[in-house]
Amino acid sequence: MIKNTDSFEVFTDCSKFPLDRPCVYQKNNNAICKECKNYSKLSAKKDNKRILIVKLGAMGDVLRTTFILNGLKEVYPKSEISWIVDIKNAAVLEGNNLIDRIIYNDGNVIKYLVNEFFDIVINLDLAFESLSLTKLSNKKEVLGFTLDDCRNIITSNNYAKEWLKTSAYDKLKKANTFTYQHWMSKIAELPKDNYEIIVPLQKNSIEKAEKFLKDNNINRNKKIIGINPGAGKRWKLKKWTSKGFIETAKYFSQKGYFVLLLGSAQDKSEIDLILKENMPNVISTGIDNTIPDFFAKINLCDVVLCGDTMALHAAAGLKKNIVALFGPTSVNEIEIYSKGVKIQSNKNCVVCYKQECDLIDNCMESIAAKDVIKAIEQYL
Repeated sequence: MIKNTDSFEVFTDCSKFPLDRPCVYQKNNNAICKECKNYSKLSAKKDNKRILIVKLGAMGDVLRTTFILNGLKEVYPKSEISWIVDIKNAAVLEGNNLIDRIIYNDGNVIKYLVNEFFDIVINLDLAFESLSLTKLSNKKEVLGFTLDDCRNIITSNNYAKEWLKTSAYDKLKKANTFTYQHWMSKIAELPKDNYEIIVPLQKNSIEKAEKFLKDNNINRNKKIIGINPGAGKRWKLKKWTSKGFIETAKYFSQKGYFVLLLGSAQDKSEIDLILKENMPNVISTGIDNTIPDFFAKINLCDVVLCGDTMALHAAAGLKKNIVALFGPTSVNEIEIYSKGVKIQSNKNCVVCYKQECDLIDNCMESIAAKDVIKAIEQYL
């Protein structure tokens, strides 16, 4: 037994040290930490801020949160930005040149967090998994939310504290008059709140979108209207009525405009109902597009009609004119960058944040097609 182990000091902050076993230099060269020339301190470079964003999902929320990237680059021009995201939502980040590394929230994420160091971890999400990953990360500073050792949520500033309250109480959510971008920019300590959503457009997808126009004999002499009739599985009540979408599509079809139906496999039934009417110039863009292809199809449109969906955030990032319909979710929270109209139901129960409703005439059903048509016409 070695009685004096002072010379065997362990530098646990070395990036080469695997924590649970001797490092490769100890194994191969019998290296001692304090004498090892390969020692590399696990910390960020002084002139290069390392930033980690924790935003796992949903896909639309991930996309709209990309607005903070331009702000971060403005404040930290030499920063390296990593982003942890659920694999199923990662496609909206791929091709974004302001992100240095996309980290999938899979079986390797814990190992990644333990072996990396960040100057700043930004978590704008109150989901338990996001809070836990933020707590686990090695960092100097957290902006947003994390957990203490007793499962209490820690907020980084007063804006984060107020957003926590707003998220916990429906009454405060309904009373909120500021956009998501406003709140998140304040929480992330950015100088402005009007940074734009970043929607990467890939060359191959743009080419396929142009081929789609050619194959369907769509000319650009008249503006193109995009309709996204779905709302996803979680928020079915955010969807407008099939009757309303059909009436709107029929009106513009009769006017000679092209109407492109935008959606995924989840929207198949809604799209099929519209197509069943056999209206001239009303064409589905497909329900099996990749995310880059979906973005490129939205980019074909001059005005996009949708609910509070991922398509809305994509259209906003692509600077499209938007007619957005709201009922159970906050109309004030959604930013469209002065590029469109937000139509909210006149029901007193709006912004209830209920996923289902048993009212016979619910909030979305109360939105009239004539008002939607009038809103679209001002962009044609």
